[in-house]
Amino acid sequence: MFLPQSFSQWSRVFACAALLGLVAAAHPLVAADGSSYAHSDGDARFLHHIHLYDVNNRRIEPGSTTPYSSLNTCGRCHDYETISHGWHFNAFLPESEDGRQGEPWIWTDPRTGTQLPLSYRDWNQTFDPRKIGIDQWAMVRQFGGRIPGGGLGHAPEEDDAASEADGDADAADETTASPSRWPLSGSLEIDCLACHGVSGSYDFNARRDQIAEENFAWAATAAMKIGTIDGQVSRIKEGADPDDEKTKEKLPQVSYDASRFAADGTVFVDLIRQPQNNACYQCHSNRTVDAEGIQPRWVHDQDVHLRAGMACVDCHRNGIDHHIVRAYPGEQHPSGKDMVTLSCAGCHMGADFVEELGRTGEDEPQHDDYATDQLAGRLGSPHPAHAGLPALHFEKLSCTACHGGPLPRDEALGIMTSLAHSLGEKGHRDGTELPRIAGPVYAKGDDGRVYPHRAVWPAYWASLVDGKLTPLDPSKVYDITRRALRVRSDFSSELLSPKLGSSEMKEALGEDRYRSKPEEWTEEETAKVEAATKAAGEKLFGEKISAAIAALEEELDLQQAVYVSSGFVYASGDEPETVKKIEVDDNDAIDMIRWPMAHNVRPAGWSLGVTGCLECHSDTGKIFASTVAATGPGPDRGEPVAMFTLQGIDADQRLTWNELFTGRASFKIIIATSIGVLTITLLLAAGMLVGRVGRTA
Repeated sequence: MFLPQSFSQWSRVFACAALLGLVAAAHPLVAADGSSYAHSDGDARFLHHIHLYDVNNRRIEPGSTTPYSSLNTCGRCHDYETISHGWHFNAFLPESEDGRQGEPWIWTDPRTGTQLPLSYRDWNQTFDPRKIGIDQWAMVRQFGGRIPGGGLGHAPEEDDAASEADGDADAADETTASPSRWPLSGSLEIDCLACHGVSGSYDFNARRDQIAEENFAWAATAAMKIGTIDGQVSRIKEGADPDDEKTKEKLPQVSYDASRFAADGTVFVDLIRQPQNNACYQCHSNRTVDAEGIQPRWVHDQDVHLRAGMACVDCHRNGIDHHIVRAYPGEQHPSGKDMVTLSCAGCHMGADFVEELGRTGEDEPQHDDYATDQLAGRLGSPHPAHAGLPALHFEKLSCTACHGGPLPRDEALGIMTSLAHSLGEKGHRDGTELPRIAGPVYAKGDDGRVYPHRAVWPAYWASLVDGKLTPLDPSKVYDITRRALRVRSDFSSELLSPKLGSSEMKEALGEDRYRSKPEEWTEEETAKVEAATKAAGEKLFGEKISAAIAALEEELDLQQAVYVSSGFVYASGDEPETVKKIEVDDNDAIDMIRWPMAHNVRPAGWSLGVTGCLECHSDTGKIFASTVAATGPGPDRGEPVAMFTLQGIDADQRLTWNELFTGRASFKIIIATSIGVLTITLLLAAGMLVGRVGRTA
């Protein structure tokens, strides 16, 4: 049992108790449907002139120095507890619903060549942070800039700090929250304005900057732009006593803009009920990468729905529970309502069509007037004709297989996402940054139909025991290996493409040419330099990886440490300062991890198959013949794999099928000609027969 040990701890207990008493008195009936909370029930926008309160439930005034708390401010009128279990807030909650596989949190560290897919949800081939030793504070510090707060963003109770693994005692031993940082950083509460703030009134990057400085509790205040923040928790040394007066003096202080406060002490908060697209883009933007680098935006069309004037929330809706409709086929929404007509097929073709395919997940779905009991054409969507398209396609392919994501090429493109690559933040990117994500990858989904996917191959340092891989905490890996690797910023470029010295350049180009500039090299000389660089990189990679493995084994007392990248496992070599690739039985830990993609949705004129059957049913049909190869920070790249292989299609069967389609047009002509000749012959025969009968008569 936890007992407060200091005056400040007792004061926090009494403050929380007082807050709960006030809430109970003001809201005697707390219901998830919001019946005991403030609501206008009108379509008009409600203007929020409200008082702000801090974490201790004290009203904020122009002279205050503490940040505002959304729990104590927004929670006065809105059901914070119910909201906190919505889809965007429960990503770090172990008991949350898993749903269809989505993009994992990819812990990326270019200094150690790490791109490690993590998730608290039970998704295929992702790693549970608790089992790796990554505590909740580290997860919030790493990914807090891309979550709206809540969930594990709340500092754990001191008596629960060692049990955040939800009853898993073994995991709890390794995931005890950092005791010295939570009291300093404060909680990262749900930031309502991250979604509901009017575009232009909320600064996402200011919020991210505060989180990067470990100022969790101050992030929302900075984003509102109602004051300036002075101080960084990250500069307070590890192990500092949060109750020490000198430590308290180092905590960030807020200087509020007095002009934002009205005479009665209220502040106008510019917010809206339905989030605008700009808020969604902060975490759901994508860029494609080809051989020339990041493809410019101006050469692309936007999602066809957005171009038509729709908003993200027109399809991705939610109630007060904030369980966002993800709008995938067969979605079982936590509300119990059937959301089939918010999926592609349901919206365009109607609920009856989807039910005939058996995609609702219910034998007798209960229709809601505003969910499924609708004809096709919801929100003005056109009814697709699909003229001449056999019904078999709807059983084998998802709508997005033909209409979703970037147009497929001969080889899958590189893809950058907001969650993985911090799109939206100021910086210079060239498309080679980790993690290396590829797409579209056409593979079967959980329902057996083909979907376009994004894919990534994990890269990480691990312990290998009895053929099973267990990733090591990336933060510990960096601390232990930084002297061995000596990578300043980028593992791949510094180890695999080292700068050649004079002697190496002389050996490659000769005594007379080794000082010449790259633009003066001939094609043959360029090839020689590239070959020499590759050889030097392989040698350096072996030396550094071998040294790093030795450091990990010694520091962590491991039986065997290895490095994983692009589906390969590297272990210490038989010779000193070398590495070798070894086989393991744990393929799920090294193989491709993929998740379905939908946007950007392309119009009918840009869909696959619009030019005819041969666009897909030929030897070069991209949905089957395009390839994807394992890529990562390591030196080796996997062999290209064709999409039909990922779909479980036999190569000989596909070739036979393609040959039938190739001759289909000629076959149709032959059949039509034969029928024509046969018809004429029959008519002539009939005419001759009639003539004979007439003469006989």
